[in-house]
Amino acid sequence: MTSHLAPVRSAAQLGKLRRLQRISDGDGFIRVAAIDHPENYLALFDSDLTKVTDEEVVVSKLELVAAMSAESTAVLLDPVWSFGQAVLSQAVPAGVGIISGLEQLAYSPSGFGTETVLRDGWTVPVLARLGADAAKLVVFHRAEQADVSASQHRLVERLAEECEREQLPLVVEPLWYPMGGESLEDPAVRSSRVEAIIGSARSFAEAGADVMKVEFPGYLDTTESRARAADDCRRLDDAIGVPWVLLSASATYEQFRTQVAVAARAGACGFMAGRAIWGDAVGRYDEARRAEGARTAAARLRELNETLASEGRGWHRPVAPADTVELVPAGWFAD
Repeated sequence: MTSHLAPVRSAAQLGKLRRLQRISDGDGFIRVAAIDHPENYLALFDSDLTKVTDEEVVVSKLELVAAMSAESTAVLLDPVWSFGQAVLSQAVPAGVGIISGLEQLAYSPSGFGTETVLRDGWTVPVLARLGADAAKLVVFHRAEQADVSASQHRLVERLAEECEREQLPLVVEPLWYPMGGESLEDPAVRSSRVEAIIGSARSFAEAGADVMKVEFPGYLDTTESRARAADDCRRLDDAIGVPWVLLSASATYEQFRTQVAVAARAGACGFMAGRAIWGDAVGRYDEARRAEGARTAAARLRELNETLASEGRGWHRPVAPADTVELVPAGWFAD
């Protein structure tokens, strides 16, 4: 297993390290409930988004945030319906971290557009000033599109520099998407997708990401594919030198639970999961059904936490007390 995030060797990195600690538990596991979903969250209430009110979206998200925070080290929130509201309502307890995405996703009923666009006014300095513990960026990425890929890597490098100035960890989430009639029914496409997941994790980590949020690099539908997926998770772990966590994508909860177990054994130190956790609780449901859905989400998070603890290993490697004398010398704060 790769030894991720070696002990910080400069006092200049203390702010970033402290924030990484705040989105992790004492064992170094990153356990995040992601509910920053934009218009696709509204579509769970009504296919006609104009009929969905801000109030029902905010109330729904905050009910889930309050239930899931007890089982999470951090929550991933959006600026429109959940970030400020969760702070004001204390749906996020003081000891739970907050992460938010910098991207502006273009939603349509058929899915999201693949262009990388930053949200106006929701910048790295703003997140740092508001007390966020990490910034996240979604990148729809295909290395075959050389010009687009190069611009995405330049963007990540620039954001990494901004995050370094603000001492805010940067989480990068590259997402593979099909092009030119590709189908995941084709074994060759499946194989190339796995290679793309590993390759994009490597390249964006090299561009400056502090944490990689990745799709599961494989499939679990046969005994052979499960063994191959375990190998590919180990290859991913060997390819990058930063912590990595799984996103749930379109997996069911049961599928995602298995993915987490396989990835944790290979070196993944956590997850940032959304609809697989809370999908049963969102819609125009009565209070009893919403409450049951929230309890289910919390129970799923508990089970995933147990899976991480039994199968994986956290990211942090604390410095021995005596070694801190040299690393953080007297007067370090004045430099």
